[in-house]
Amino acid sequence: MDTLKKLQELFKRFPGIGERQAMRFAYFLATADRGYIDTLTETIEALKMNVKRCGRCFALSEKIVNGMCIVCADPKTNKEQLLVIEKDADRERFIKSRTYNGTYFVLGGLAPAIEKDFASHIRTRELLTLISKEMNQGLSEVILALSATPDGERTNALLKVELGKISEDTLKVSILGKGLSTGTEIEYSDADTLLNALQSRR
Repeated sequence: MDTLKKLQELFKRFPGIGERQAMRFAYFLATADRGYIDTLTETIEALKMNVKRCGRCFALSEKIVNGMCIVCADPKTNKEQLLVIEKDADRERFIKSRTYNGTYFVLGGLAPAIEKDFASHIRTRELLTLISKEMNQGLSEVILALSATPDGERTNALLKVELGKISEDTLKVSILGKGLSTGTEIEYSDADTLLNALQSRR
């Protein structure tokens, strides 16, 4: 496989990138100046060296303090609420929207439709362990903030069952309410939409 074709194949592995876009990226790099290529290469290498996952919420972060990201480590963060999201981009969207001041947990995906052992695809065990621990430290509400898609709805339902096994009395489990249209992904929602979804959670 020649270099251009190999680049195209690599770009096609990016989320949401198809054949045509991958080809455009490859040809762009083929004609880019050397300085840009060097900077891109150095940045990618730095990314793998410096960006790590938080030991508590599993979010990617370049600023890890005692094994935790700055949100988890910040004493001003509201420890009574935990927002469960699918991916890092969703967490970034909530942080930028300034609509939420609690802690986060990155599931790492959604429960697939045809897979019975959904816990092997998302961080269910880690989530349940964290919740059990933090209920003794003031955690009182878990908000399932997953996309309004069939996979998101399925994951909400499965997680509510699992969370119900921990505590039905002392832990409130809610999901995002009105504001997110059916089929909407968190990553592409604006601040007003996220705020409305949080305020109308049920």
